[in-house]
Amino acid sequence: MSRVKDYIIDYIQREYDLPKDIDTDSFNYMENGYIDSMGLIQFVVLLEDEFSITFDDEELSLPEFKTIGGLEKIITEKMEAGQ
Repeated sequence: MSRVKDYIIDYIQREYDLPKDIDTDSFNYMENGYIDSMGLIQFVVLLEDEFSITFDDEELSLPEFKTIGGLEKIITEKMEAGQ
């Protein structure tokens, strides 16, 4: 796993363990109640600090942002672009 994906999973598992048999790439942590709307704000700030990136409002509303694999891809692309 990548450092980005490890960080995301570790954060989500601070409160709840992820089921062992799930596909983490497509797992929707919002829809499944692992992070609520208030927790998302804190999560976004931590991600931005950890990876030296900034999310815009459009990215926060993407369906991909709410899955582990999609979020990993968004963060990785931003890091590679130096954002």
